Amino acid sequence: MYDKNEYKQLVSKYGAYSSWAVWDYKKESDLTIIGQQVECLNSRNVFLALNISAPLVGEPWCNFHGGKHDRKIKYACNDTQLRGSYITDIFKGLDELHSSNVESKLTPEKIDQNVRDFSQEMRDIKLASDSKFIVFGTPDSFIANCFNQYFRQDFKNEVVYHYHYSYYKLTDKQWVEGLWKKLGITSDFENTVAKYRK
Repeated sequence: MYDKNEYKQLVSKYGAYSSWAVWDYKKESDLTIIGQQVECLNSRNVFLALNISAPLVGEPWCNFHGGKHDRKIKYACNDTQLRGSYITDIFKGLDELHSSNVESKLTPEKIDQNVRDFSQEMRDIKLASDSKFIVFGTPDSFIANCFNQYFRQDFKNEVVYHYHYSYYKLTDKQWVEGLWKKLGITSDFENTVAKYRK
């Protein structure tokens, strides 16, 4: 979906913030696989989180790879049609561990800038009219409210809401299978997890 020059541009513009649903089976944080498998990267499904919890340090695309709960996204995506999906935060450059504290840091200027940046980001990744947004949050969550109030106006795309991957009341299996059900994906959780234990 992206040629060599397009991919380089995406790395340059978004590598410090975003990532792709591609993981190495042996080492979750090994990011070289993304650059090696550019042909599978796509914008058919775009996962949306609120913001980073702490400043990212490391290689491009390190977000969502190697964090405490990132394995759930890996299990859900890496062996299904979700592989290669784009993953990003709607608010960039706003590091805050607790989402409840994000609201106090949002000024009208920050919101406007992030909305403009998001619209450009979606153009750059070639979001299509039939692409889906998958929001890491329930329909009444803070991220859903922000997305619907500020970001969604320019887009008519289908939106799917699902619990954040750090939601403590769901096991890995419940979280993954819940997402699969909402997206109409048939897969076997136990077989998927077993691939990462070899």
